[in-house]
Amino acid sequence: MKKISKHIVIIGGGPAGLMAAHQLLSFGHRVSLYEAKPSIARKFQLAGRGGLNLTHSEDLKDFATKYYENSSFFTPLLNNFTPQDLREFCHGLGQDTFVGSSGRVFPRKFKATELLREWITKLNANGLKIYTRYRWVGFDPNNNLLISNEKGEVASTSYDTAIFALGGASWPRMGSDGSWVDIFAKKNVEITPLRPANCGFETNWPAHISKKIFGHPLKNISVSLDTKYVKGEIMLSEYGLEGGAIYALSKKIREKIENTGEAQILIDLKPNHPVEKIERLLTQRNEGQSLSRFLKQELHLASPALELLKAYSSKEEFNSPGTVSRLLKSLPITLTKTRPLERAISTAGGIKFSSCNSDLMLNELPGVFVTGEMLDWEAPTGGYLLQGCFSMAVHVAKAADEYLR
Repeated sequence: MKKISKHIVIIGGGPAGLMAAHQLLSFGHRVSLYEAKPSIARKFQLAGRGGLNLTHSEDLKDFATKYYENSSFFTPLLNNFTPQDLREFCHGLGQDTFVGSSGRVFPRKFKATELLREWITKLNANGLKIYTRYRWVGFDPNNNLLISNEKGEVASTSYDTAIFALGGASWPRMGSDGSWVDIFAKKNVEITPLRPANCGFETNWPAHISKKIFGHPLKNISVSLDTKYVKGEIMLSEYGLEGGAIYALSKKIREKIENTGEAQILIDLKPNHPVEKIERLLTQRNEGQSLSRFLKQELHLASPALELLKAYSSKEEFNSPGTVSRLLKSLPITLTKTRPLERAISTAGGIKFSSCNSDLMLNELPGVFVTGEMLDWEAPTGGYLLQGCFSMAVHVAKAADEYLR
């Protein structure tokens, strides 16, 4: 096999890999980046089609809590490369950002394409060597990297340090397919099984539910599970539920299903109306006005919400002001399973932090660092995922620089 001269190698051309490269180049290192797909950052570009949510503007103390049990690990990383630092990084690429009404941060032009183009131009100018259609396939007996080109020819590549940023296993057609799991497992790296995060969930809809509601959102609602309560929006689907309010609860829902086989959420279809007020209005309505018409006209209940309410109540319950008021405020829907991993927005599970030192260098492979979604952490949508990947990549790049010194 052909030997390649020593240098820093980054495996994976997503946001974490690119940010690690950016930092290492600024330290004066020679860096090569290998990406299996024909182009880099494909999932990043896909995420940017509907508006690229880069980060969030909330206080860092609250920000860190979005990483659940890993909040103490992320706290120093976020302080080291803050959401404001990320915004200034984008501004340095000529891409202004703004804070939306929800506190989320977006590029002014709202897309990933131009930001990525300017970023790659700068990386190339600083000396980054990018090799697309080059897939990492394992380690040789000396722990050098085995990299296959598009012809299937495998070269053994040595390194001073290597940084792996291969993502999880959601949206595998974009590049993150989880194929690295078995390779690292054979190196005695402990890995928590990959599972869907920020995903939809399946349910067994009532047989008589109106199919015309599927594909429509429930807006301005809230969802709760146990003591967790989230306001937002839900999308109704033939298989079940997805959308921002569901994603925010996805970790809790998934764990409940794993532990008990199902998770019953409660949907408040009118979160700004107390149940007593709704019941009073229903009781006082004009006798000639049907309940359905009243709910639409007086309570401004959208058609999908009304049809959902009918599907989960008997005729007697629907026509009882007390019962239907309580259902409006607390409609129970039982979720039975997650959607497939390849349809999730992000991935839970991955390399355990205990398999790395504090710099995210693997205990079993000195000089090999891991970053991004390959590790066992998760966060809700809202800018927390990308910020986590960027902050982690900066941390790893600085650690790799120290290791080389």
